[in-house]
Amino acid sequence: MNKTTIRYAIKYWRLIIHLVFKTKHFGVNNLWWSKQPSSVGWHWYQQLWGLVTVMPIVRNIQSLKVRSRLGWIPKADSDALGFK
Repeated sequence: MNKTTIRYAIKYWRLIIHLVFKTKHFGVNNLWWSKQPSSVGWHWYQQLWGLVTVMPIVRNIQSLKVRSRLGWIPKADSDALGFK
């Protein structure tokens, strides 16, 4: 990991956890006390199955890279992280 990746992870750690583990209440705009859960969030048993089988987590990381190129994070940050 380079310095840029580490800085990005520190700055956007909540978004990374939300997108990789598909949490319902942990995204940037979806705080845990929010009454409206995230539409992409998984139920607890789906999250557990994703951790056990690992492959859904790998797909979520790939999805995170694609979403970063679609404008979810600033273009300069996406370029610096090497997401192409």
